[in-house]
Amino acid sequence: MKRLWNALAFQAGWWACIGSVTHHLEAEAIAFCIVLMGLQIYFLPSRLQAKQAIKLALMGGLLGIVADSALQFGGVIDFYGWALGPLSPFWLWAIWVLFAGTLNVSMAFLKSKPLWITAALGLLLGPWNYLAGAKLGAAQLDASLATFLALGLMWMLVLPTLVWLARKTDAAIQVQAEAHV
Repeated sequence: MKRLWNALAFQAGWWACIGSVTHHLEAEAIAFCIVLMGLQIYFLPSRLQAKQAIKLALMGGLLGIVADSALQFGGVIDFYGWALGPLSPFWLWAIWVLFAGTLNVSMAFLKSKPLWITAALGLLLGPWNYLAGAKLGAAQLDASLATFLALGLMWMLVLPTLVWLARKTDAAIQVQAEAHV
């Protein structure tokens, strides 16, 4: 049930953020994502897991900001919405934080796979999220092979990095739990 809730919360946040851009409801969508992430953290069984989940969410958010801002700066995609200077918009930051929150729950199966598999998944599947967001009015991109390749290459780097970070948070929880035994 926890996995289903986590997956549904991410999807709800994704749809809220994407839809918020064309309806000028970005602040509300971001607040909704904060509530979703807060609930996920609140219901974790221990403070240690909550602390590690927050750490992973912040690292995932930062990595996403860097990746998407680089894509935007490089002219691969043009995100719409409320942003700080040349950085990717705030609603996208919220999506990255929520996505990082899936890596230890609904997407935890990725941690058991070799990183080259997560890289291949990122390469093949990552660009489709951007295309969907653009089709729904949250961004503009040229649906060319070069654009898909640039988006895929970014995801080929980011997804395994996030999975590696999720593994590290698991390891930190194990070490600290064993120290308290």
